[in-house]
Amino acid sequence: MHLLFRLCLVLVALGLAVPPLAVVAGPAPSLFPLVTGAVWIRKNDDGGEATSRVVGPKTIGSQRCTVIERKAVERGRERVERTCYLVTASDIQVIEQTNFRGDIAAVKPPRLLMKLPPRAGQTWSWSPEASLFDIKITSKWVGEETIKVGATTYRAWKLQTVTTGEETEITGLSWYAPAVGLVRSERKGHRGDRQIGGWTELVSYKTP
Repeated sequence: MHLLFRLCLVLVALGLAVPPLAVVAGPAPSLFPLVTGAVWIRKNDDGGEATSRVVGPKTIGSQRCTVIERKAVERGRERVERTCYLVTASDIQVIEQTNFRGDIAAVKPPRLLMKLPPRAGQTWSWSPEASLFDIKITSKWVGEETIKVGATTYRAWKLQTVTTGEETEITGLSWYAPAVGLVRSERKGHRGDRQIGGWTELVSYKTP
């Protein structure tokens, strides 16, 4: 019999009060889980699907990040993108990713994807160190919401990002559910005279 349980029985038999057992809370489920081998499948508004898989850790200089590989068929061709995320207790940063030429390149400065733990109204911004265009991405935690994706209802944190610069303004909304990650995203805006819009939704999520 468990020693602590036996002690409680003895105290009860003696007519003594049993002190309440201490409950130690575990860590909160991550909004951006990175379990090696985990796979997300997401669909988008044009009927296509993308598969994202956690490849595993990678060391870049003195930093250790985790790589997610995304595969999708775009315009009849498979596109593969890799992004390396640095996760700490206070934030998640993108420190390396596939650029528009298809090459793996360092992100300078590292892009702050999200601050942790999330707090409604919390904001931050990022601009690339060297870019052909003057771009700024401003992010804000909007708050917790209940969102239905397919047949599943999630309690998720809503993140807003606004990308501006070079005749561009695009507002993105993303919903992150604990222990699952990104379950839905939307974007709307313009780049010059071209209207930008679309959405993605989680189809399935599996861990090893």
